[in-house]
Amino acid sequence: MLDVSPSVSTEQVGQLVVRVLPRLIRHLVAQMHAAPEAEGLTWPQFRVLGYLSERDYRASDIADALEIGRSTLTALGDGLARRGLIERIRDLPGDRRGVLMRLTPEGEVLHARLKARAVAGVESLLSSASESEINGLANGLDALERGLGAVCFPSERA
Repeated sequence: MLDVSPSVSTEQVGQLVVRVLPRLIRHLVAQMHAAPEAEGLTWPQFRVLGYLSERDYRASDIADALEIGRSTLTALGDGLARRGLIERIRDLPGDRRGVLMRLTPEGEVLHARLKARAVAGVESLLSSASESEINGLANGLDALERGLGAVCFPSERA
């Protein structure tokens, strides 16, 4: 645990984030896998669904944002397409080789359900937190998100 005094350094907070984030992700993945409709869905596939829940993306932009190879994204997309969760649109104007990926209505429903499960899982983790702790966490996460906005991949800025 971090000794939270009035003068916590950004380094201490950084260490805490780096320590807690992998555990939080494992918890979120467990929440996702507990949903019967998510059987066989992997964390990388859920991340693709998350990006596509925001808007349609060129496959190359998602691969860049996730820092994975295009062949890896193709394999992830194949699994999602077989399940009817995404569709691929080819023959883009001005780009014969480009592929646009988009959620299907079924993909939108599944993503919304899994996201709700993840949110409920985080809520349960915070059930014993005080109002000031929750507000402080929200403010800190907002600051972190602003920092990420300054350095995010161009494909994430839409």
